[in-house]
Formats: sequence, C-alpha cells, structure tokens
Amino acid sequence: MKAQLAPSQSAPSLRPIADLVRRSFVPAAIGFAALLPLTAVHAQTPAPAPKDPKKETTLPEVKVQGDADDFKTESTQSVTRTDTPLRDIPQFVNIIPQSVIRSQNATSLTDALRNVPGVSYAAAEGGTQANQVFYLRGFPAGGDIYIDGVRDIGEYNRDLFATDSVEVLKGPSALMFGRGSAGGLVNQTTKAPGLVNKSEVALTLGDFDTKRITADVNGNMGDDNAFRIAALAEDSGAYRYPQDVKRMGLAPSIRFGIGHPLDITLSYYYLKTEDVTDYGQPSLTPAYTGTTNFQMPTMISPENYYGYKNHDFSNHETNIATAKIDWRIDKDTTLRNVTRYAVYERQVEATISTLAGTDANGAPVTPNTPLELLRVTRNHDGGRTRDNDDDVLINQTDITWKGSAGGMKHTVLGGLELARERLHRWNYILDANPNLAGTQAPTSTTSFLNPDPSTQLTYTKTPNVRAKAQGDSVAFYAQDQMELTAQWKALLGLRWEQYDAKAQTESYSTGVIATGPFSRKDDMWSGRAGVIYQPTDQQSYYVAAGNSYNPSGELGVYGGTGTNLSDPNSRLDPEENRSYEGGATWDFANGMQLRGALFRNEKINARMTDPASNTVVLAGKRRVDGIELMLAGHVLPNWEIYGSLALMDGKIVSGPDNVKGKTPLGVADSAGNLWTVYKFGGGWEVGGGVRYSSGVWLNDANTGETGDYTVFDLTAAYVRPNWEIRVNLQNVGDETYYVGGYQNSPNRVLPGSPRATTVTFRYTF
Repeated sequence: MKAQLAPSQSAPSLRPIADLVRRSFVPAAIGFAALLPLTAVHAQTPAPAPKDPKKETTLPEVKVQGDADDFKTESTQSVTRTDTPLRDIPQFVNIIPQSVIRSQNATSLTDALRNVPGVSYAAAEGGTQANQVFYLRGFPAGGDIYIDGVRDIGEYNRDLFATDSVEVLKGPSALMFGRGSAGGLVNQTTKAPGLVNKSEVALTLGDFDTKRITADVNGNMGDDNAFRIAALAEDSGAYRYPQDVKRMGLAPSIRFGIGHPLDITLSYYYLKTEDVTDYGQPSLTPAYTGTTNFQMPTMISPENYYGYKNHDFSNHETNIATAKIDWRIDKDTTLRNVTRYAVYERQVEATISTLAGTDANGAPVTPNTPLELLRVTRNHDGGRTRDNDDDVLINQTDITWKGSAGGMKHTVLGGLELARERLHRWNYILDANPNLAGTQAPTSTTSFLNPDPSTQLTYTKTPNVRAKAQGDSVAFYAQDQMELTAQWKALLGLRWEQYDAKAQTESYSTGVIATGPFSRKDDMWSGRAGVIYQPTDQQSYYVAAGNSYNPSGELGVYGGTGTNLSDPNSRLDPEENRSYEGGATWDFANGMQLRGALFRNEKINARMTDPASNTVVLAGKRRVDGIELMLAGHVLPNWEIYGSLALMDGKIVSGPDNVKGKTPLGVADSAGNLWTVYKFGGGWEVGGGVRYSSGVWLNDANTGETGDYTVFDLTAAYVRPNWEIRVNLQNVGDETYYVGGYQNSPNRVLPGSPRATTVTFRYTF
C-alpha cells in the first residue's frame, strides 16, 4: 500500500525541529507570552451562569452567517465533513471569520490570506490562477482551492462578496479532499440562507479610485424555507497598473426544509471580472549588483507598471451551480450529496518585463551604470496570450453514522466522489510585422525609473495551438472519529482514489494533432491518523500523520503543483507528500483560545531533471519543519484579538546540485500577523494590526530574496444597530515591500500595496 512508510522512513529525525525551537521558538514565544497574563486574569473569572433553557426558544438554522462578531471560531465541517470542534481535530487549521474580514474590509481571497502566516505568493505563469498563486508551508497550492469542500479549479481572481469565512488547512489533506495539498489547502465557505430576515448594502470608496458596492439579502419564506442573494458591482482603479478593475457578481441561493429531515439547498455563483494579470516589476540583475544574486528594486515606486495599458488585460467569467441535499435518515444516520457544475472562461494578454542587458546608450550594464540609464525590455508575446474554456462536474456523497460500538463512541463517515475536469485552452501568435518571415514578437524598451505604459504596439493576433485535456477521478473514503474514553479521542481515515488523465495539443485551424495524445492512470491510497488527549475541558493535545499525492497527470499548471501531461511525466508515478504533526489547544474562560503545532511536511519523491540523462525522474526530496501558533478571541469583553505566528525551516534534501541543501522558494523563516479591535461603547471602535515576514527566496537556487517587511494597518468605525461607517488605512507607514516573485525565477518581483485608505458605509435592514 503506497500510504505505508518504508522502514528507513518510519522514524523521521526530529533534530531539525529541535534546532528550530532552540533558534526561533523561544524569542517568538516571549511575544505571545506577553498576551497570556491578560488571558490568565480572566481565566480565573467564573464563567457566566448558564441560561435557563426553559426561557429560550431555539429555532433550527436561524443564524445568518456574518452576524457574529467573534474573532474565535469554535468548529468547522471542512476538515472531517462533520461539524467538529477545532479542539477535536488533529490538524492545524487557520480560520478567518466574517468578523475579521469585515473589520479589515478584505475584499479578495488574497486580502483574507494576509492573516495566515506561512502563505507566500508568486506571479502567475501565463496568467495561470490569475494573480493568486499561493504557497503554503513552501509548497505550491494553486490547485488546492475549494468552495464548501469542493475543488474549485478555475483560474480567476476570487472575490469575497459571497464568502462567509476562509479556512486554511495545513499539511496533506487528501483524506477528504483528494490529490494535491502538499503544504495545505484553502477552503472558502459561502454565505448560506437562514430563517432570520436580515439584509445589508455596503458602499466602499477610497484611494486609487476605489468604488465598490455589495448587497446581501436574506429572507425566510415561511417557517422552513429561506433565500439569500449576494451581489457585487465594482469599478475601481489599482495601484499597480493604469487599467481599471471591474467586477460584477451575483450569488443567489434558496433552501428548503430547514429543520426538517430533508434539507435541500440550490445555489448559483456568477463572477465577471476585467483586470490585469500582473507579472510584477523587474529585479536588478547580477550584472548590475556585481554579485551572483538579484536585488529588489526598492528605489522605485510599487506603482511603477512595466506593461502596456492599451494591450494588457485579463478577463474572466465564472459560473458555478451547486445542489446540496442533507437527509437525516434517523437520529443516528445522515446522508449528504453535493453536485456541482462549473464553467470557467478567460481571455488574457500580458507583458513580461526584464532589466535589459544594455543601458540607454547601448553599453553593457555594470554596477557603475547610473539608474537613470537602466532600461527594461517588455515582451508582449504569444506565450502570455491565451484563452480558456474549462469546465468541471463533481459529485460527492457522504453517509454519516453516530453510535456506540466496542465500548466507545463513533462518528463514522463513508463517501464516494466522482469528478470530471475538462480543460480547453488555446494560445495565439502575435506578430509585429507579418510581412517579414517568421514571427516578430511585439516588444519595446522603457525607462527603469519612469516606465511609460502608454506605448502603443501594432501586431496581428492569430489563434495558434489548442490544448485539450481531461481528468476523470473516482474516490472512496472512510473515516472514524472515535471517543475512546472521556479523555482520549482518535481519528482514523483512508482514501482510495483513481485519477485518469489524457491530453493532447492540436493546430487551432486544422485540428491536426501536434503532441500526444498522452494518458496516465494512477491508483492512490491516502490516509490520516491522529490521537487526541484532553485532560480537561480547557486542554487538548494531539499527534497526527497523513499523506497525499500529486499524480503526474494533474491537469493545468496550478502554479507548479502539477504539470500538463506530456511524454516524460506520463511514465512517472505520483509524487507523495507526508506530514507529521503534534499540537495543542488551550481554551480560557474569557473566550480566548490559543493553539499551537509542531510539524514536518515533506515531498519524498519530487520531480526533477536528472542531469545525466536529461529526463524527468522522481528523485527529489524537500522538507519543511516548523512551529505555528494562533491566538484568537476576547482579551476583555470589548477587546478582541486575532494573531498567528509561523516559524519554518525548509530544505531541499535531494535535488540537482545547484539547489541541493538550499531553502525551497516560498518558505519564510518567520512570519506572523496580529489584528485587534477595541470597542469603547456608544458605537465607537478602533483597531489595527501588524503583518511581518522575514522574506522568502524567489527560487530554489537562492539567488534572489524578497527581504523582510513589517506593515501596519489601522481601522476606526462608528457602529449603530442599523448602520456603520468604517475607515481602513492599509500600510500606514507606506512601506515598500515585496510579497513574492515569478515562479522559480528571481528576475521579477511582486510589490505589496502602498498606503491606501478606504471608507465603507454599511446599512442593515
């Protein structure tokens, strides 16, 4: 069975983790410990007396997501597919609740993930995953994005207008989610209908010509039916490029039989966006730095744009239809079925810019070249001009039984998942002079210090090669959450998945096959096992292990997670990812929760090119050891806090000589965030936060690094029962910083947002 450990791998060395604790954990823990006296004081305060149940009337499913203002999340369904308290889950999970999203005025998935340490970013290759290529614990996660536990393969900028919370599951999670997830995955939970009539509209205005309006209408239809409609319209500017950002979204849903044995929800999600795929700014090359390393362009503004405002665009149209059936067969048995059909369309033209090797006078660039003479080459070619028309059909069926057997309590879940993913993509030939033989890619040079995005290009655009691919998967899985005694619990699960992929390319005009057809079928066994010890209601400790696979037939280029099927990789077995983790949860009487974990994530057989044969082989190995902490909840009844910290030590254990022993790209030695809001009474509240990262390497060869940064944000609001005004100030100090680079190359970098202010007016009715 592939999930079993080889004898030589059964007892991984903990020395790297011990070294990490000694070097980094102690000083970082001191900062978190400074908060603990505040919680300890309130931990001694008796909990409020329980309310008399006779005086309360509880309706089923009456809560409208987003009403709660608590920064702490008690439970989730995503990890286990059952409603499980976080303290009963042997896995580290970051959950960004609606209360944090609202107080930060976060509007995109990228905004929400600022609250999760260990997340880094990369510019999109060919526009793949738009501007949202994520790395979790140093492993790419572009293909590991989900909506309500169902894979969301689309390549588009994800907006939060219909999202209730964002959950980040750390480590391999194939048991419930299938292939992928080496370092973790991102799951978005949607706003669902409830029985309470409550609706709101919100208008946001701000710097860079921000203009955004959202609506969220929830209403009941009798005693057991409800509907909800979330909507979005935006026409804003952007700090990175002169093109406007336009978004239009609509997410209606209707729910029947709330509180009854049969509960049905039908939902639809539509998002249309017009923006730009951003390849970032050119880094300073070794020719200029006089070293073997690239250098960040800190002397230029984050607003410098090196593309073409008249030619660069990235348009997306996303349609997702979902039907969910929850059937309570009896008091112990429930059945859930989710069917989703989604279509993702994209049209993109983009420019990639690099520092030219010669200056404005034609002389080679050296460390003595004046900055004002540096030039940038801007290529607007067919490699970044492509269209997508992808679709996916997924069905998940789960049956859950709760009962007792063998002297212990069980929550047993069994399931079946069927999926069909189809990719239909084509690129173009851009020719600046069709009268000449061959293809002349549209290109120009511009000043490094003062680029001109208004340059006009002339070229023809002709469809070139069409790529067709399909991946079919079938999976069976079983999981048992066991309560062994009052203090001991365990989780054990196993998944079998078959992934069958095929792909080919063909001439767009003639249909003649250019490459392929290639095919690959893999059977994969994945699992997770964990033991939990809970000596009191306030303490929980666990150890766990799990694995997942990246099959060679994975579709798309998900930011490096997988590869398009080709002749070399069609012969390769899946890559395997493994995780070992130990953690704890402490709950305090005042409502504060502190969670921590010690982990090792590794890919034991990474794809790499064998220098001797120049073929792709499964001989690489990369590992990330680390510690994570998270603190969320009430310091005082009117003071809430949400903070996280990650300390990581990454290493390429095996690989080509130029990267062996180096730190994998996307791994920050230390990263953390802290967000807090204090309510003075009378409707006034103030808050703010800090985001820190020690920086990440932009490539595995470690020849370019983003550098460390510390960014401060502020908020202030006046909140009344039916309306509020909130001001958010991002990057108070106008810090120039960088959040990532360009895949495995350090020659261009993504700058973070400069100082920006938004004002949001919200009316509830």
